[in-house]
Amino acid sequence: MQCWMALPITSTEMRDLLPDFETVDIDLPGATIHARVGGSGPPLLLLHGYPQTHAMWHPIAVELAKSHRVIATDLRGYGASVCKDDNFTFRAMATDQVKVMQALGHDRFDVVSHDRGARTAHRMVLDHPEAVLSVVLMDILPTLDVWQTMDAWLAKRYFHWVFLAQPGGIPADLIRKDPIQYLHASLKGLTGGADIMHPDAMKAYEIAANTPGVVEAWCGDYAAAATIDLDHDRADEGRTSDIPCLVLWGSKGVVHHHVDPLKTWQAWFPNATGQAIDAGHFLVEERPVDTLQAVQAHLSAVR
Repeated sequence: MQCWMALPITSTEMRDLLPDFETVDIDLPGATIHARVGGSGPPLLLLHGYPQTHAMWHPIAVELAKSHRVIATDLRGYGASVCKDDNFTFRAMATDQVKVMQALGHDRFDVVSHDRGARTAHRMVLDHPEAVLSVVLMDILPTLDVWQTMDAWLAKRYFHWVFLAQPGGIPADLIRKDPIQYLHASLKGLTGGADIMHPDAMKAYEIAANTPGVVEAWCGDYAAAATIDLDHDRADEGRTSDIPCLVLWGSKGVVHHHVDPLKTWQAWFPNATGQAIDAGHFLVEERPVDTLQAVQAHLSAVR
């Protein structure tokens, strides 16, 4: 595991972790999506999770760009992306990403995704099956399964699922009192160790946490996952996709504690394959080499 001793951050400087990637901002009806684009080859969309930004992909994005046209975006409301309509459902997030890829000239593409980005990817396959060639889902279970298996053990580790979903603006009001402290606590609680974040990546997460609207996006995202996203997923129970799917999870994390992640995802993706990575929740940053190798093998098999 690469360690950078990133907590806490004291430097005010931050270098670009993807210096050879161009920056684009794509205006859509419900959002403006910020993206970094680099490399050449088949299009590959990278989707980050909570409470991060596209910067989480820096350990593997440059290598992936040697064989693919890599598009790493911020989800609506996260990072430098803006949500205009207060719709934080995965359906809205998935539609954003399909429209971004179309705007960049890509009607069909592979998706590599983590956490909330992986939930967005799952919804994208359901709502836009013509767009997704293959999908990698990192360290999540389907949203329905998380709520169905929620018990005291899981609630203590996934406290943010319940906390952020509370109505009335209370979570956002509390977090805004010290968003950096909350960010650090959230990241540390989900990792296999406290020192896995690169200082410049951590700075990017800190800047995002202090950006107006981002805390509200976190809360809106989890509120939707506790309500309308569940309705959408229940309506699609029994639907399957035969596209290639790779499921990765951290052996030191939470996802595999209650159920077998691969078998659980095979209910949606019967052809799914998968493996555990020796990490906590943040596979890309904790075990970049192992994660990259698994992703590259998947993408090579797809081709």
